[in-house]
Amino acid sequence: MSFEIRKYEGLGRLGNVKLGRSYETPTFLNLQMRKEDNLSPIENQNSDKLKKILSKSNLEPFFHSQHQKPELSSFPTCILYSSLQMQGKSLSNLTKIEDFFPKIFQSLVSRDEFFHLIPWDLPEIYLDHINEYISTINRLISITSILQSKFMVNIPFRSNLAESLKETIPFKVGIISLGDISSLLNHPKFLLQYLSSIKEIITPDVMLHAPGVPSSFFPILTYLGIDLFDFTFLSTLTNGENVLEMDNKAEDYILVINRMKSALKSGKLRDLVRIYANSYPPQKTLLRMIDKQIPLDQGTTTYGAKSLYCTDETDFSRPEVKRFRERVRDRYRLASHIQGIVFLPCSARKPYSQSKSHRAFQSAIRRTLKSRRHSLAEIILTSPLGIVPRELEYTYPAAHYDIPVTGDWSCLEREQLAEDLENFLKNCPTTVQLLGYLKGTEKRVLVDVCKNLDRAVHIIDDDVPALTSKESLYQFRRLLTEKLIIKPIPKRNKLLDFLRVVADYQFGIGVGKLLIPENVRLQGYKELGIRIQFAGKHLLTFRSSTGFLTLSLEAARRMIGTAKNIVRFDGESIRGTTIFANAIRQADHEIRINDEVIVVNENEELMATGVAYLPGKLLADMPRGLGVKIRQKVKENA
Repeated sequence: MSFEIRKYEGLGRLGNVKLGRSYETPTFLNLQMRKEDNLSPIENQNSDKLKKILSKSNLEPFFHSQHQKPELSSFPTCILYSSLQMQGKSLSNLTKIEDFFPKIFQSLVSRDEFFHLIPWDLPEIYLDHINEYISTINRLISITSILQSKFMVNIPFRSNLAESLKETIPFKVGIISLGDISSLLNHPKFLLQYLSSIKEIITPDVMLHAPGVPSSFFPILTYLGIDLFDFTFLSTLTNGENVLEMDNKAEDYILVINRMKSALKSGKLRDLVRIYANSYPPQKTLLRMIDKQIPLDQGTTTYGAKSLYCTDETDFSRPEVKRFRERVRDRYRLASHIQGIVFLPCSARKPYSQSKSHRAFQSAIRRTLKSRRHSLAEIILTSPLGIVPRELEYTYPAAHYDIPVTGDWSCLEREQLAEDLENFLKNCPTTVQLLGYLKGTEKRVLVDVCKNLDRAVHIIDDDVPALTSKESLYQFRRLLTEKLIIKPIPKRNKLLDFLRVVADYQFGIGVGKLLIPENVRLQGYKELGIRIQFAGKHLLTFRSSTGFLTLSLEAARRMIGTAKNIVRFDGESIRGTTIFANAIRQADHEIRINDEVIVVNENEELMATGVAYLPGKLLADMPRGLGVKIRQKVKENA
């Protein structure tokens, strides 16, 4: 059995599992109870005792379901056996992994087309001895010749789960079944504690199974890293009693799974999660807690979907928005020759400079200041991104977000904008002059922040009409003429500033000056892309489609000393255009999906540049799957 991740968003994985045949996750796990030779616990065990055990494992409804199922051969299969207690066995008398199963079924254990649940119900007698239970499995799996990763373990929820299992969890188990998850769906705090504990003690190639959950929870659980579901919950539905769960057929469940796969492929899983969460208050609570407690940034691409819709307050804390705000706060600094700042409103069209309003604003600045305009920085105030420097308007998500515009800002929007603006101005030299061409909330926030920081700011009058009107633009030009005392600088300096700001935002503050010296040669335009050469060699390319720089080998040589975005290759030479995860020995944990990376060997010698398929932590931890797409390789005879 092998599991590899092909797409990643949040903690959600679009993967490939090979078990006899190939399956694409997320998907369903087909649960089957063996009934041959009158050994079925359903027919032969004490019914009251059996119901108690089945109820604890959340699998009882499966055996009584009358719903018509689709063709179950299209999903991976898990064979459920009677527990050790029912078989009259104890942990102390197990000598091999096959002893977990009834003798009549031991011939099936070696077959690769089944997962085997050890044990499937985890009866109450073992809950107080789970360490012993896990240790026994680990010991027996380590000495068995059977394909280890096809086993499945049911782990209950316990407050000290991570501590008790950290040293004993059998890493070669293919699936962890979260047997208590359905009882925690309305308790977000404990649900996240359960999942986080499990994530701490397993390797990333172990799949997670959520038994007995409704399809309405599939998207948000997938976002949290669940790979396998089942049809168990279907049999708990009765007409009119569960109004929140409208999908009551197996075909409806499959439709939800297909929506999730499509969303993962297009980078829209978060949007699907939000749609479902808006209809279910417990999910809304869970989503808010996820944004606060779970490091979703690791699994969020540097650039991805063509659009980012921010329609409610849960979108203000989504990882793309938080990352942009944090990077602007930590990595954006004004160039030393900037003498003034003009604050502008956002526009519906992105990038802003392609909108009708911003073309009018920039025309007014150009006609008024002429060559002095290159000493002026432009900052756009917006929600939910806060402040967007003109240099970063092509980056994701600044060039891709869309919000409902009503003219009224919520308290959260005002607070976030004020926070970002205050952080920025605290790092801005007091000699830099400030001017605001704004109306409404943005204007009030700017005035209030400047007042609190004791900074002077020149603002357009309150009674002017629309900012694109001739009257307003005339007053804007008059403000630029009368209030800004700035000197001209060469246009080239402004373009170098633009590229350095992008480099700092992309790789870390200070990298811009390292990568882009004064005497580089620039070809092209921001709107179409810029090629950067140094000493006759290609150095970097700015791509307007992503808003980022692509690294050449020459640029990588300059960056190696910074220890940023480094991937260490465990080999002597790179063949083909892809490095797989099993050949990666170590990777910078700051690497995100689609980041530019630098590949070095064990001697820290440059081997290639490329693009990451997975976040840095997974590049180093995944035993299989795609790792880095190679852009340029060092020739072996060079």
